[in-house]
Amino acid sequence: MSRVFLLTAASVFGLIASASAASADGLPPAFVGSPPVIWNGMYIGYQSGAAWGEARLSDPFGPSIFGDNIHTPGPFAGGVIGFNWQLGSGVFGVEADANWADLDGTNTCYAASGFFVSSNCRAHIDAFGTLTTRLGVAAGSTGRSLLFYVKGGAAWEDRSIDTTLNSALGPFPPIVSPTSTSSSETRWGWTVGAGVEHALLGGWSVKAEYDYLNFGSTNINTPAGLTQIGPSTFLVTPGVTAKVSDDEHVFKLGMNYRFGGAPDEGSIRDTAYVGASGTELEFGARYVYGWGRFQKDLGVSGVGVNGLASRLTYDDMNTNGGELFARLDTRQNFMFKGLIGLGSGNDGKMNDEDWFIPSVPFIAYSNTLSSVDDRIAYGTIDAGYDWLRGSGYKVASFVGYNVFNQNMKAFGCTQLASPFSDCVPPIPTSVLGITEKDTWQSIRLGTAADFYVLPRVKVSADAAYLPYVWFDGTDNHVLRSLVSPEDGHGQGVQLDLTVSYAVTDQFSLGVGGRYWTMWTTSADTNFGGTGTFVPQRFAVEQAAVLVQGSYKFGGDSCCAGPLK
Repeated sequence: MSRVFLLTAASVFGLIASASAASADGLPPAFVGSPPVIWNGMYIGYQSGAAWGEARLSDPFGPSIFGDNIHTPGPFAGGVIGFNWQLGSGVFGVEADANWADLDGTNTCYAASGFFVSSNCRAHIDAFGTLTTRLGVAAGSTGRSLLFYVKGGAAWEDRSIDTTLNSALGPFPPIVSPTSTSSSETRWGWTVGAGVEHALLGGWSVKAEYDYLNFGSTNINTPAGLTQIGPSTFLVTPGVTAKVSDDEHVFKLGMNYRFGGAPDEGSIRDTAYVGASGTELEFGARYVYGWGRFQKDLGVSGVGVNGLASRLTYDDMNTNGGELFARLDTRQNFMFKGLIGLGSGNDGKMNDEDWFIPSVPFIAYSNTLSSVDDRIAYGTIDAGYDWLRGSGYKVASFVGYNVFNQNMKAFGCTQLASPFSDCVPPIPTSVLGITEKDTWQSIRLGTAADFYVLPRVKVSADAAYLPYVWFDGTDNHVLRSLVSPEDGHGQGVQLDLTVSYAVTDQFSLGVGGRYWTMWTTSADTNFGGTGTFVPQRFAVEQAAVLVQGSYKFGGDSCCAGPLK
């Protein structure tokens, strides 16, 4: 809850800061007589967005059947301080930032064989930051309102790795010690990145940036394991040392305030359309090629979701689809936008893992592989206010609602681990084995920024933190006639970025990318609908490449003045 508060507070701070800037400057359509854009000097700012990390574990017990790579997606928000030196169009600077984060994920680790009880590994990042130098070029034919830059330097993170022997706290395995290990530390590494920053009136600027952070490898301890040596006999395997390495991909949307200097209207006009003050409606369509992943961790009743009884991982679900989108900006600076889309694919896979199944013989570890068909449908609606709106830029804060429906069908199965478990011999892919139907609903709190970086070339970025997410699902193990309702709540983050080219004053073509992720912080499954509730963790990821066309009514000419 503290992280929810911090991230929400950071978003609210951004809204207040933007409002203050708008109030101070009055957002005049022209700023004649002001000094030219000067990037020189000190600046402070705020930023938020999405990060996608991955922790990779070694295999001290032997080559792994499955797992070892832990996805850690999530939101972040933080502050930045820096200083620039400008000589002509060249800009050199130093910058430091620090961010609260909630990057989290789990996966199987140390799955050496079907006769070894493997573990559940969880990686979590509470905070991260960088200390970098920046090298940039201030662009523009009549001014320098755009800054294209690269950066590099040191990075740090507060990271924890928790490892728990699966089902170790349940009723079946013998007592082993320790059943879990934990490692928490501040790690240092390196970072490189690139971005673009657009100067606004009154010393403000808006930026979009990508950074890659790498933290090398370190040692961690594994818990004691269990190796099956007979039908119901297990040998305790002492814990050993393993290695873990991790990195992060960070996508930032932020605003900075420079102390001293404000851009003149000519500096802005050379990179944008003129006088965006009227009502404007833009609508269009997109082709969406996406990748999806869904994971559900089934814990142990009375214990939680540390050591697991089962896990289902739907992965590599590539979908082709389309969506419609629209945005309305009124003369009074109110903003409304939304989208609706569909997608489908049939080339995914699903791994169904189970640990310590009480049968004769006991099953230490089972892992079956199935093929997956995936269908998605989704929609978003947002309402907000363009706190900053002028020649060549719009910056809005918004609240909204998103719904994401997913229908997955798993066909056939092949056993990867235990010769005594399910799917021996394999079940053909013509047989439907499991279905998973889910609905994710969320409240969105975010920032949208649009600004021109070249004549006719516009960047549109949208970053939304999801402080409240509701999940409802149904798992149907068709071959077992086992239907289990599921529900929970949690949080998430959604990030969209497009770059478009104005073919005419009204018609534009563009390309872009998307990353959405949501997960539950509290959830359970009504196992078989019997009223026996089992703790569970659900997580979904969606990434996509977008190709779009759009048409604009109203507003001002995209390419007036120097752009022609």
